[in-house]
Amino acid sequence: MPMKHLLCCLFLLVFTPPSWAAKPAANQAQPSAARPTQINVLVALGPSTYFFRDGRPHGVEYAWLLEFEKFANQGRDKSRQVRLQFTPADPGELIPALYDGKGDMAAGLIPASEGLRQLVTLSDPYLVDHWCVSGAKTADMPQDLDELATQSVIQPMGSYARRLLLDTNETRRLEGKTEIVAEEAPIGVTTEKLLGEANKGSKKLTLASRFVSTLWSKVFAKTAQGVCLEQPVPVVWAVRRENNPLLAELNRFIGAKKATLVNRGIELTRTYLHPNGVGKPSRAIDPLDKLAFFAPIFQLAASANNLDWLLLAAIGQRESGLSAIKRESGPTGVMQVDPATARKMGVKDPHDTGQNVTAAARYLGHLREIFNNPEITPEDRLYFMLAAYNAGEGRLQGLRSKAASQGFDPNRWHGHVEVIAQRTVGQRMVDYVSAVSRYYMAYQSADRKRQLDVVRSASAPASQ
Repeated sequence: MPMKHLLCCLFLLVFTPPSWAAKPAANQAQPSAARPTQINVLVALGPSTYFFRDGRPHGVEYAWLLEFEKFANQGRDKSRQVRLQFTPADPGELIPALYDGKGDMAAGLIPASEGLRQLVTLSDPYLVDHWCVSGAKTADMPQDLDELATQSVIQPMGSYARRLLLDTNETRRLEGKTEIVAEEAPIGVTTEKLLGEANKGSKKLTLASRFVSTLWSKVFAKTAQGVCLEQPVPVVWAVRRENNPLLAELNRFIGAKKATLVNRGIELTRTYLHPNGVGKPSRAIDPLDKLAFFAPIFQLAASANNLDWLLLAAIGQRESGLSAIKRESGPTGVMQVDPATARKMGVKDPHDTGQNVTAAARYLGHLREIFNNPEITPEDRLYFMLAAYNAGEGRLQGLRSKAASQGFDPNRWHGHVEVIAQRTVGQRMVDYVSAVSRYYMAYQSADRKRQLDVVRSASAPASQ
């Protein structure tokens, strides 16, 4: 598996529908405690919007939406916490996927338009952007659109700037003026990549979002902005038509945070930007990203125990941040395995990274067998495995028994055993299960997209 491609885009699989998207039928038995709300966010892959480094997510949309998650949880009972799950998509696929019901909302610096309103519902704008001429400071920067029309710009395929140029050129034609010529960038080249090339001295100009240029301005310090197209562009989130409660909550958040939201996203994302127009490792292991560094060990242990290696990676991310932390007593290693548990799994040295991961894989296989019950869905089996990995199988079985005695379903996690865990053990176990499953679904989704991209690349020459 080519890890470079995987590390460029690690993101999340669809979870269960959110509780505010559809209410259970009146005659459906439910525990008194409400199910925690989950929102599946279709998010645009991109060096500004959403990307992973060292197995952790970054990007302005990720930063903004986590701020929304905090906002939505203010004053909420802990058993009804809002949880976001992120599903990656190419920017051009966001709205079709949302329209097809594959997510609850879409995020990706989406320009508002009347055409979009025919398909989905749009939030209030959280940003009003402009598209401006950008290039190297040494380039011959045009002072107005007439001067720009004597040169040309290069634009990524599918760039919103191309649509703006069509409108601008239509106006210029009616006024008898020369149209602005746009050259199409090669497949896969983003606006950020073009800005990076300009920072290195390329003389080519591009039309870039003022927001994106500002986000990257400290990284691309040798670039400058010139004249902007007149048309202001509201930037929004999109929501399925029937999901009015989610829309109202988003608009409430935007209204409360609009003054600081944009700068907050920039602040939280700039740290991870890199001059090549992608992102940079939070802690570099040269020449590989940390996830790539541990991947062969995860893959070997997973294969030997019939597990998905990405599950091991997700647990390692949550347990240690993918660092081989060695402790002489207590949980140790990248998987934070207890030495006593390691010995039960037939592992002699839990401080050795390979044996540490092997012990974790064997223990997960053991937990899988414990919860291999036809009355437990594969999804809930995963949650139980994670909860038991965190707190011990005995503790989890006790929580399941307590759930049954209080009228909850002991074979379901969300809204059932989860509620008992939160009341009895505290938020720590619930947060652990949520965090690991978020990473795991992210990694799975990214791998599927990587495989699809490989297929598309292989078939592209034949289709030409």
